[in-house]
Amino acid sequence: MKRKKFQSDKAFSKKKFIDSLLTIFEGIKKFPITFLGLFFFIIFDSLLFSSTAVIVNKMISNIQNTGGQFFLDLKMTWESWAYFGLVLFIALIVFEYFTNLFSGLFSRKMEVYLRIRALRKLIEIDISYYSKTQIGLIMSRIMTDSQGVGDAFNEFLLNFIYTLVSLISTLIVLYLIDVKLASIILGLFIFMVFVVWFLFLHYRRAIIYSVDEKQAIDADITDRLINIRAIKAVGAENKEVFRNAELHKKYDEKLRKVIGWQSILSFFSNTFAWTMPTIVIISAVLIYNDINPAELSVLIISFSSACYNILYSILSLPMCMRGLTKLSNCVMRLNYINNAKSLIEFKKTGTEIEKIDTVEFKKLSFSYPESPSKLILPEINFIFEKGKSYAFVGETGVGKSTIAKLILRFYDPTHGSVLINGIDLKTLKMSNYLGHVGYIEQEPQILFGTVMQNIKYASFQKTDQSAIEASKKAKLHDYIMSLPDKYDTILGERGFMLSGGQKQRLVIARFFLKNPELLILDEATSALDNVIEKEIQAELDELMIGRTTIIIAHRLSTIKNVNQIIVLDKKGIVQTGSFQELKEISGRFQKLYKIGLMK
Repeated sequence: MKRKKFQSDKAFSKKKFIDSLLTIFEGIKKFPITFLGLFFFIIFDSLLFSSTAVIVNKMISNIQNTGGQFFLDLKMTWESWAYFGLVLFIALIVFEYFTNLFSGLFSRKMEVYLRIRALRKLIEIDISYYSKTQIGLIMSRIMTDSQGVGDAFNEFLLNFIYTLVSLISTLIVLYLIDVKLASIILGLFIFMVFVVWFLFLHYRRAIIYSVDEKQAIDADITDRLINIRAIKAVGAENKEVFRNAELHKKYDEKLRKVIGWQSILSFFSNTFAWTMPTIVIISAVLIYNDINPAELSVLIISFSSACYNILYSILSLPMCMRGLTKLSNCVMRLNYINNAKSLIEFKKTGTEIEKIDTVEFKKLSFSYPESPSKLILPEINFIFEKGKSYAFVGETGVGKSTIAKLILRFYDPTHGSVLINGIDLKTLKMSNYLGHVGYIEQEPQILFGTVMQNIKYASFQKTDQSAIEASKKAKLHDYIMSLPDKYDTILGERGFMLSGGQKQRLVIARFFLKNPELLILDEATSALDNVIEKEIQAELDELMIGRTTIIIAHRLSTIKNVNQIIVLDKKGIVQTGSFQELKEISGRFQKLYKIGLMK
């Protein structure tokens, strides 16, 4: 399927350019004082830089005219002009310093602002986004491209404003000195712009291809590091290093093209820029060969010094264009995140509830958005009563875990509704609702940070002592106290240093502390061995007391004491009842029990 032009990183479109400008204006609106300071110093810095041609012209004229000349009603000798030039030089240094300072401040503020904005979008968007987007690619975009916008802002806007103001002011000065030579310089500059633009089109395409390749490599490395245990478990270290080296060969090929076009562009720009003064000198001699040599020398020296300003503008053109390309493409890739459409509309001012009494599935059916034609849950009607425990059982693929995702509102039902206390879940304020819910899954979610931070993650306002009491209930306190820094011990990413049982105990402690009214256990002990499972199940049983509990089950030990078991197959709910009742009745549950799936 052919992608639209704007969706291609290789295309430079009007929309991409407008989006880049909108991002810049957004930054200006967000940080107006910093930008105004930057703009002020850029303008004055470039104006001072452009005035060097006038200073040189006046100094040379005064050397020839010992009587001096008047400037702004002041009689200026060549010594006066020399002092004036020194003051101008010092002012240039000061303005250059503050230009760079404000430029750096603005670009870094933009970087942080864009990164936080993208992170907010990634946190708020529904979970289906992550099922179709590589985490490594997301990380590359949120980190690399947010920094890229800040850097490209410096490269584009700084050079653009500086070049534009410097060029216009220098040309005005040159036209005031001599129209013919100024016109020659302007013509040469216009010719240079067209040639540089032509070369830059090829350079731009090459650099974007290389960035695409680099982001793919970054995403691949992130993915491999996330799954480092799988790599080490099969001894695939050398294979992964070799595979990554092969990916870098492709990147190297793309990079060679970038370097090639960059060299051609730089060679042409530098050659043309440094030959311009020679062209000006030859033109001046040919046009004014009949004037006084002293006057001709003043003219040549003045224009030669002015050529330095034009030269800077010429050398800035490739940087300006490169910055614009980088800016537009970084903004485009960030907009892939910022403009992503959430399948779920979360209400910031939804209905708040004080407690959860009932949970109801009303005429509920569901298909995943990625495969809308494949029905996962046929029409279901069921009410979960307060304080009772329920278990969903069935073969793989019948939608057991989907039940948990719907209650947590990871997804909305395709048809029907989930009702909380008789209120549609879609109308509730999710932060308030989820404050009453605890969710424990097969792979416990452990964040990089201290043990204490992880236990208190769902209950930030609770005291450390409360967290310690919760860890004691989860039978985790003794282990924590054996760690070097006890509750301040840093856990590795995703709880890398903890065993499966310890991770589950930590999550159980988290919800002992949170004290939720609705508890969802999604195959919470399926990854544990039998001994550890029995120990963890004892803690879970204690956690379940007095709470509405919904269990996604796979083993007998997790469901034999629940109030009601719901048996699912591809047709929906086929049986309900207690463990003892269903075991004795001919049906789907009895078959699962006899073949050992529920033992």
